[in-house]
Amino acid sequence: MGARRTAGRALVAGLALGAALGIATRRRGAHAETALGGHRGRPVTVVTDDGVRLAVDVEEAESPEFAVVLAHGWVMNRHCWHFQREALAGRATLIFYDQRGHGASSAGALDACTVDRLGDDLAAVIEQAVPEGLPVVLVGHSMGGMTIMAFAGRHPAAFASRVAGVALLSTSSGRLADSTFGLPGPIGRLAPRVTPVVFDRMLTRAAAIDRSSALKSRTNLPVTRYIAFGPRAPRAHVHFVNGMAAATPTEVMVGFFRDFLVHDKLAALAALGSVETLVMVGDRDRLTPPVHSRRIARSIPGAGLTVLPGAGHMIGLERPEAVNQALSDLLDRVARRVGGHRER
Repeated sequence: MGARRTAGRALVAGLALGAALGIATRRRGAHAETALGGHRGRPVTVVTDDGVRLAVDVEEAESPEFAVVLAHGWVMNRHCWHFQREALAGRATLIFYDQRGHGASSAGALDACTVDRLGDDLAAVIEQAVPEGLPVVLVGHSMGGMTIMAFAGRHPAAFASRVAGVALLSTSSGRLADSTFGLPGPIGRLAPRVTPVVFDRMLTRAAAIDRSSALKSRTNLPVTRYIAFGPRAPRAHVHFVNGMAAATPTEVMVGFFRDFLVHDKLAALAALGSVETLVMVGDRDRLTPPVHSRRIARSIPGAGLTVLPGAGHMIGLERPEAVNQALSDLLDRVARRVGGHRER
């Protein structure tokens, strides 16, 4: 009887120890995962012709056939590509950079907060951060997509000599001045007139707004949730995006918003007809609704358009599996094209 009792106690103790070890292992595994925005590569500083210093991360690949340069959107930074960074690691040399005035990059003058200026910044990133002779795939989200369009308009020869593929995610070639931000009825019709006034008033109070980052973050949070995401977005993703937006100087945010109102790069899309092109958007995108992506796809011969049901503006976070698969397929097509050119 005593032996059975002792054996029983040993069994219970063993099961308890096993459970504890299992829990500890799961916790260590969870902690081993990189937190949102936690990835870092080899740091590089790119200096533009007007003296702005752009913060760049380079993720090397062992034998890359090409480099992928990823340009983030308005009030974001290079860490918004978290899931794409994980999915594409090793497939190519990956270049992530902060647009001027965003993240760890310096801002320059207010009147340099233009999409055309971003196009020239992208040219500087390619020239200074991408190994010479390596073909380039450009991936842009939102303002990053506009950056690629500006680059195409100002440096079209690059699409014959250097650029092999493009992905335009949740972006627009123009007509943003009419945006209703998904607001219904009379409120939506008022939005194009009221929003610029609100932003101009914010510019006059920029220093005061930026003085309290905690207050700015709390004030921005419901706007971020509404503007950037579709339904059922994870809370952590909303706070991650809101943190990047709140960290962006108000002057930079307003400066680029003003330029979006006159942004028109439809003609520049002609340069993309010679490369593999992917266009993707969420059907709940309130910043750059699907009508913008459809206009882009119609203007680029051979471009593929994917509309993600239920997704908002931040599709790289909301639908990482779909976005990563589409980017992987694009890289496969580029690899075949690059390989074919080398064989000839």
